Amino acid sequence: MKSFQYITLIFAIVIFSSCEKNNLNTEDSLKETVNLHIDSLRTNLNQLSNCTKIEAAKIEFSKCRINYKKIEPFVEYYFQGFSRRINGPNLPDIKIDDNIVNDATGFQVIEELIFSKEDLDLAKFKSEIEILKTDLLFVKNNLKDMPIQNHHLYELLQHQIIRNATMGITGFDSPVAFQSIEETYHSIVGLENYFFIFSDKNEITGKEKCQKLFSNCQDFLIQNKDYDSFNRLVFIKKYLMPLSVELENSFKNHLNGSPEGQKLFKGTLADLMQGKGLNPDAFSPYADSKSSAAKVELGKQFFNDKSLSKNNSISCATCHNADMAFTDGLKLSNIKVHSLSISRNSPTVLYSAFQKSFFYDLRSQDLENQIEEVMKNPNEFNLSTKEITDRIAKKESYKSLISKSFPDKNEITQFEIRNAIASYVRSLMPFNAKIDNYFKNKVSLTKEEELGFNLFAGKAKCASCHFIPLYNGTVPPWYNNSESEVIGVPNSIKWKNAVVDSDLGRYNTTQIEQFRYSFKTPTVRNIEKTGPYMHNGVYNTLEEIIKFYELGGGNGIGMNLEFQTLPFDNLKLSEKEKKALIKFMMTLTDK
Repeated sequence: MKSFQYITLIFAIVIFSSCEKNNLNTEDSLKETVNLHIDSLRTNLNQLSNCTKIEAAKIEFSKCRINYKKIEPFVEYYFQGFSRRINGPNLPDIKIDDNIVNDATGFQVIEELIFSKEDLDLAKFKSEIEILKTDLLFVKNNLKDMPIQNHHLYELLQHQIIRNATMGITGFDSPVAFQSIEETYHSIVGLENYFFIFSDKNEITGKEKCQKLFSNCQDFLIQNKDYDSFNRLVFIKKYLMPLSVELENSFKNHLNGSPEGQKLFKGTLADLMQGKGLNPDAFSPYADSKSSAAKVELGKQFFNDKSLSKNNSISCATCHNADMAFTDGLKLSNIKVHSLSISRNSPTVLYSAFQKSFFYDLRSQDLENQIEEVMKNPNEFNLSTKEITDRIAKKESYKSLISKSFPDKNEITQFEIRNAIASYVRSLMPFNAKIDNYFKNKVSLTKEEELGFNLFAGKAKCASCHFIPLYNGTVPPWYNNSESEVIGVPNSIKWKNAVVDSDLGRYNTTQIEQFRYSFKTPTVRNIEKTGPYMHNGVYNTLEEIIKFYELGGGNGIGMNLEFQTLPFDNLKLSEKEKKALIKFMMTLTDK
């Protein structure tokens, strides 16, 4: 591994000599710095393209990634829809609205060509590098027209700190090379230099404190280079979180007039890890959908009202029981309701506000629509719009709350009913589990729980799909997309020659082949109480769940799924590690 200190020194000299020489304003200095890194990266890519042997390619690839990590905050911030081409997962990029499937491109494709093969496929290797060079040139040519205002710079710095905590050190974007720790170091170095470009040209407080915190992060990364043994818990809490807070303090006098926007999260990494700064109304479909205390209380009553079903026998709470973390404890939900059973396990509705789409196949784009489907479903509530509104209108007990919840409405329609229930569901975000209280400095974790967190976020690869700290598939730091995965859930418990469950998942609604057997990535929060597990309830214990993932999902237990998104290599977890992983997952149970 190259000397962290040497590369840092060279980078600092380039940045500060360039800025001093040109005497540019903050925005121009930042753009010039990013452009220098893009030019350097494209030169690195030329050198990489000349490699014909794996070992040489590995060395040159690492140089490329180091340069990329220094421009990543700007690429990810200003080119959200485009950045996947540069550093997205090595999986097809599927545009559902247009039914278009694009091949993966970028660093992770190249990484797999180098680090998981014995020989280079030179034609594809060179082709992918040329695509990446072209995409980086697009970034350079368009960045000049992007305004870098103070609140933009502040937010992209905070985003990169969050990205480092939730995706960088977890191995999300270095899944084969396992260079995440070194790359995180260079990401922090890049952030430090961007911060000092700003602080050198603006009156700020706490510059020296920020400098110390940046140095602390870098020192910790230098001293703890091993991917498997890296203490992610300590690094997040004692290094990245304080840095995120001090950056906020430094920028606080320079963010006047910053637009609020309808974002799921706004704040520091420290806020995020403590369950603060999250907006449960971010995915509400309309301005009128915004929650209120009255709506939440009304929705809670609707949620528990059995008269909203055809034969007055079920409510939302039938399948989402508060005492069972809002599940029903059954393999498949609605057993003995209308003498039928729907074909999937009942998921928790806790933290549902932080999912972009709903149902296991993500077919509903908001909670209101999901609730409407349940109400109309002949195997569930089975009531028409008029029947539901008529039943509610007859209940005197609802009138006062309805008036408080929707003061501008003369009569309640199905929208108000759905919106009230959705508002209640969006309020179910307690963030009072042991892990939350740990990040709030209220409790300590045991050594076993600490090991479990580090396994979850590292060697066991859990956090590369269940993103910390929501532990679901909504991707940080923008939180504007919820993922699904093809993992190969079997139709019964078998560890060899298993057969995939017949439920086609997202393929049923999209007819896109890559979504065959694809299902939403759910939250792992409260997993202690939400069994049986998987969309078909096939597994009863966490030990079984861990074994499934350890063996490599469906393809690891005998299937042949062309589009499995779960890596099917063996995780090689020891019994001690498996127990620690479960102990950590127990810390995700809300009180």
